[in-house]
Amino acid sequence: MSPKERDHLTISDTPSKEESRLLSLKFDEYNQNETNGRMHFPGKQEPGFSLNLAVRGPDRSIVGGVNVSSVLGVMWLEVLWTSEAYRGRGIASWLILEAERLAHEAGCVGAGTWTFSWQGAGFYPRVGFDLNGVYDGYPRGMTEHVLSKRLPSPSDIQEAVALRSADNRRSGFELISRPTKDEMQIVHRGLRSHCDAHVEAGVDYRGAQVRLILRDGRGELVGGLSASTPVRVLALEEIWIADQLRGQGYGRRLSETVENIARSQGCIAVQGSCLSFQTPGFFRAVGYESFGRVDVYLDDVWEDLLIKRI
Repeated sequence: MSPKERDHLTISDTPSKEESRLLSLKFDEYNQNETNGRMHFPGKQEPGFSLNLAVRGPDRSIVGGVNVSSVLGVMWLEVLWTSEAYRGRGIASWLILEAERLAHEAGCVGAGTWTFSWQGAGFYPRVGFDLNGVYDGYPRGMTEHVLSKRLPSPSDIQEAVALRSADNRRSGFELISRPTKDEMQIVHRGLRSHCDAHVEAGVDYRGAQVRLILRDGRGELVGGLSASTPVRVLALEEIWIADQLRGQGYGRRLSETVENIARSQGCIAVQGSCLSFQTPGFFRAVGYESFGRVDVYLDDVWEDLLIKRI
């Protein structure tokens, strides 16, 4: 890249679909290179290890479900929901235990989750999770807890699954190992409804997508950032700068630009996380503070949990 092309770098908040797709590919390519192709282990491509499970109740309706995906050998719980009518009967722990059993068989070594204070902050420690950090950047004192665990031995998992399965089957519940798309939509709708009921009026639990693209003088993509704005918080998802431009302040420019967008949308803080090979020093240099650390990944990789109030 010539000096002239470098001097004419511009930031756009209206990327094309192709640019958004390319940003995600570049971000994943960097992660795969830094982890020798194990970023999504077990599995070479996004989403690596991924599964859905659901539970059918005695009346044959869907009363719970879980969705998980993997990062560096850790099974992350993306969705976990049980019907309010059946909470406290071991449905959630049954789903988690079965997901852990299958994850262990596939090669995962740990499990993790993010959960709001009104969701499962007290539940997860009872099924073996340890608290890694508490994010307090939400309005009205709402907090989000980050928890993780090393997966138990196969024999311990098998024993726990067998006990929970026997209890629930006697009560007329059935675990579905391959739920249909419609069945999982019931699970997703149930979780959204539960979340919406606990978030203050007028605040969108899901938020909006924000994408920034850094283009050079030829109009080519050389960097970018993606984020979302749930519950008046900007949640960083991806940030990438081309090799030849790193260390020259362009990451800071993207960070400042997205913070201005966040303020304009009523956000009060920025949330993010950074794996140990993703230059965590950058985030501290632009004002982020650590509120915890996840340390159950493969290859001695750890994850810094980050917050910046704006």
